[in-house]
Amino acid sequence: MREKEGETVTTTKSRDEIRAEISQIDGQLIDTIARRQELVDEIQAAKAASGQPVRDREREQAVLRDALARAKALGLPPELVESLFQALFEVSIRRQRQRFDSMRNEDLNEATVAYLGGPGSYSHIAAQKVFERRNATVVPSPKRDFVSIFRSVENAEVDYGVVPIENTTTGSINEVYDILINSRTQIIGEFLLRVDHCLVGKASGQGRISRVFGHPQALAQCRRYIASHPELETHMAASTTRALERLLEDDDTAAAVAGEDAARLFGMDILARGIGDHEQNITRFIVIARKAKLPTREVECKTSMMFTTRDTPGCLVDALTGFRDQGVNIVKLESRPIAGNPWEEMFIMDVEGHVEDERVRQAMSVIEEHTREIKLLGCYAADAIDRVTVAE
Repeated sequence: MREKEGETVTTTKSRDEIRAEISQIDGQLIDTIARRQELVDEIQAAKAASGQPVRDREREQAVLRDALARAKALGLPPELVESLFQALFEVSIRRQRQRFDSMRNEDLNEATVAYLGGPGSYSHIAAQKVFERRNATVVPSPKRDFVSIFRSVENAEVDYGVVPIENTTTGSINEVYDILINSRTQIIGEFLLRVDHCLVGKASGQGRISRVFGHPQALAQCRRYIASHPELETHMAASTTRALERLLEDDDTAAAVAGEDAARLFGMDILARGIGDHEQNITRFIVIARKAKLPTREVECKTSMMFTTRDTPGCLVDALTGFRDQGVNIVKLESRPIAGNPWEEMFIMDVEGHVEDERVRQAMSVIEEHTREIKLLGCYAADAIDRVTVAE
């Protein structure tokens, strides 16, 4: 027996029969999703052939709106239906970016990649995921610091470098920006890695822990947890890998801040999960190379640049008016001091759009009138996936 809207409904089906019917529906659901993806791929190919942008946000919004209305009519939880369609959109967008990725190379079977730390570091995980998308095996070239990563790329010791450049909780990594601005490399891609910090160690519980090792960024992203445990003495390590290596050398009163995958790799126990200050802790990594190939214009792109303005009142505002007038969204703008020039600033800016888009070109022509120097840091496929929202 089962209840439906307050009524008792009698069923003569056995449990096995009901389960068999559910399994049949599950199979049909998978087949339907696969067929939907085939049709999405056909639409994307047709748009690319005609030179149209592959992503259509208005269409995504209309699809989600219709799905939620249908779910409401059928008495389904709207959050379930929304989660399902958001997942479908995300898969489609990732497939689109893989197809039109400027880093895509059919002959790229392996890539020598420089990154910070060693096995288990967040940079190592990011590098693996970046090149998994391109069906390439990573030949690791771990480095001790950011300067070494950039130098190895510039000197052709490696094919690519993967470095963290900003985090949603601690902001920009200024050291990386300072090196990037003066390097002979360009940004050719980006990757967003969700960071779930754990307290890991040899002990079976955290009661005996007195010391915690971690990379400075990781420790900074766990300030609240560490502050709530005054018995913990923090020790900085050059990388998450080195922090875990310190654990191997220490006793079970030591712990480290690391991800679950890294802990598993080193045979450590998870003493506490989710110790980061924020649930939405995402680190943005950039991929750098000596030579940059512009991405196809069918995908959503970012263009990153550095510029210095002329020394006149209101010059920064005047320089940016072109982006406003052309409807180009500025997603990042921050200043950095110019070494050797006290109280003078340069600006780092990321905008949405391809550097060869007419709107971006027009905006750049305006900024050139009000700046002393502009350096293009890269034009690349954006990795950010925005959740589609239904307008009220």
